[in-house]
Amino acid sequence: MWWACQSAADRYQPQALSPEDARRAPALRSAKAQRDWRVSRALLQDVRAARADPHALSLSHSGGHALCAQASAGWAVGADLERMRPRDTQALAAWVCSEAEQAWLSQADASLRHTRFYLLWTLKEAFIKAAGLDFPADMASVGLAPQSAGTLELRPPPGPWQAACWQSVDGWAAAAAWRAPAEVPVRIRWRAAAGCEVPAWRMLGQWQVSAG
Repeated sequence: MWWACQSAADRYQPQALSPEDARRAPALRSAKAQRDWRVSRALLQDVRAARADPHALSLSHSGGHALCAQASAGWAVGADLERMRPRDTQALAAWVCSEAEQAWLSQADASLRHTRFYLLWTLKEAFIKAAGLDFPADMASVGLAPQSAGTLELRPPPGPWQAACWQSVDGWAAAAAWRAPAEVPVRIRWRAAAGCEVPAWRMLGQWQVSAG
């Protein structure tokens, strides 16, 4: 997992863009979109420079910061980053959550409900990217299955998926979802883009669904 803060924008190199990104860049209009673009593409440049062999990547940005999940070639991987800003979580949950997830949210007080919502949102977004699902149509089809004992089971697309979610002390939520060609132990490491520092993350959950 790679992290970039706003200072990464200073190292943005338009000449290092991929052909696809070079075609997309001129369409950016707002200052916010341009800032997020520069940060996320500067992070990509660091990630690719650190590993030259073929690999799988998933990129996300929010509020002038960026997150990139990197895995071996042949893996499916998705990542999502969100600033945990105030939102109408009840209305959004009715749109993207299962009935069981909505009930799990409604059982919590306001602060915990806010955290739970962003856990679900980032996890769902990570699955959408990793599995090539449709946004927003497939958001409610993946996520978590709250159990009567208080535990949470992963509700992924078909296959042997793994996932993890984090919350930072300064108000970020992040998630990654991945599927390997074979069941192998996974060690998650955090790295920062040049000039940035990885924030202090608290693990909100890590799950695995085995094949068969």
